[in-house]
Amino acid sequence: MSSDILCGPCGRTDKHGNAQEWCYNCMEGFCHDCEQVHKYRNVTRDHKLIPIDDFHEIENDRVNIKCDKHEKVFYLYCKTHDVAICVDCLPSQHKHCNAFVISIHEAAKNAKRSTAFEDLDDSIGNALDAIKHFNNSCNAAERSIELQEQTVKKSIREMRFKINKKLDEIEKKMLDELSEQYGNCKSKYTEVLNQVNKMDKKMQGLREQTSKLKHIGSNIKVFLRTLQLNKLIQNEVQTVKLVTTTIKEYKFGVEIHPKLISLVNDVDNFGKIKVDEKTMSLSFKDAKVGQAQMVQTAADQSFNRTRLQLRQKFKLNRKKNVCACTVLQNGQLLIANVHSYVYSEIMEYNEDGRHIRDIPVPGKLFDLTVIDNNRIAVTYGNHMMIMDIENNRVDTKITFERRCLGISYENEIIYALVVNEGIVKFDTSGNRLYTMCTECKFIDTGNVFCITTTKDRIYCTDYYNNEIYCCSMTGKYIWTFTDKFPFDTQGISADSEHNLFVVGRNSNHLIMIKHNGTVSKVLLTESDGLNNPVPVHYNRDNKLLLICNESNEDAFLYSVV
Repeated sequence: MSSDILCGPCGRTDKHGNAQEWCYNCMEGFCHDCEQVHKYRNVTRDHKLIPIDDFHEIENDRVNIKCDKHEKVFYLYCKTHDVAICVDCLPSQHKHCNAFVISIHEAAKNAKRSTAFEDLDDSIGNALDAIKHFNNSCNAAERSIELQEQTVKKSIREMRFKINKKLDEIEKKMLDELSEQYGNCKSKYTEVLNQVNKMDKKMQGLREQTSKLKHIGSNIKVFLRTLQLNKLIQNEVQTVKLVTTTIKEYKFGVEIHPKLISLVNDVDNFGKIKVDEKTMSLSFKDAKVGQAQMVQTAADQSFNRTRLQLRQKFKLNRKKNVCACTVLQNGQLLIANVHSYVYSEIMEYNEDGRHIRDIPVPGKLFDLTVIDNNRIAVTYGNHMMIMDIENNRVDTKITFERRCLGISYENEIIYALVVNEGIVKFDTSGNRLYTMCTECKFIDTGNVFCITTTKDRIYCTDYYNNEIYCCSMTGKYIWTFTDKFPFDTQGISADSEHNLFVVGRNSNHLIMIKHNGTVSKVLLTESDGLNNPVPVHYNRDNKLLLICNESNEDAFLYSVV
């Protein structure tokens, strides 16, 4: 490839030499003569030079090095929010993060050997392996139904020879039905294979990009591209997961009427084309979650290093009892306050503790969860309600036979705990999807009040037995935590690594439980101001923890670092 980049030093002396090498430190090209000088000067001999053709291969890799909002180059990195920021982002959006803001160069120095970059490559590799396996399965299944179709045809024709010509019309109808079923099944495989092949090509392209970027890209490009590609890969994987869960594995057969031979005059068909189906799945290994600048980001390390930094302590404008709290995506705080059996309110505060407004709820409110910045779902009495808090409007109200307690939202699904029913799932419009059949029978006992969810887990607190229960999204029991737990477990929330934050109402503790339910550690005690804490909520996007006392009017907002 011929170079269309001019030599920088030559250009400053009115010469016009074509660049043969590119310097990532100086961010300019060098012709052969200037490159030799550049290489042997003391101040530049350690600079990274690559052939100009290699630079051409990666220069079109769209790594965004500027802030979309302020149009300034990323010079800083916020460890609290795991984002690259410009100098204008710091005072406007990260004013409380000063202690956790470092230079982009420091953050990116380990980018090429970081876990996040390796995880990106692993995610692509896992996706490609899964696609290959699924391709092979689909091709084998297609060949199998072809053989099965032939077997069915043979069975039908053998039977046809044993009966008289009166059955010609019945035979044709039977074969037509078989061909239609076969065509339908085969077209479904073809459609899915086309989509999966597109995903395969896209993943191959991303693998080539990441491979070249790792060997010849700068640390900053690797760092930023890793951040951007991780989200892209997850979106693509979710798309393929959605596609592959719809495909079925078909098995063809035929049921011949048992009295066909002896009662040929009384039978009006050969039988019925039978297609047994079962779901074929494309299994992906979950991508690891972590910050790009950290070489190790295992869930165990997340648990061990987590600590709290107090951002704000403020008084609540209330008259009765707080029962639930949450943090909106825009940083605003919602705290539920019960006045009586017929009236409650949701108090809205900003992150500095300034009271903004009260939102009324017509009953004894128990819990709430955030759907988006404008909508929340609340439980009170034997009702669940979806509210538009921007327009102060009730969108949907659902009534149950028994009390509706804890509620949580995850991945477009609302999970509501209903006494004597279990965990009921709804979409964001309030349409009831189904009631989860769970192995965790304790959910139906009435002792479990609060729940929280992650992408593949449901966690519950048992108020009377002081236990934490964990089950899968399908209701399969996973573990129970009981060791040295504080009295009267109340609010519960989870971080992105599946570690749990749980408060003890009477023990005045906030503890953190490891993702596998094996150990815990105390994060806050009465000496930190806890006085009968009831609700707790962790916002994973902003890494903020909100906790409220029942016995006094104190609320605490922490950064989780």
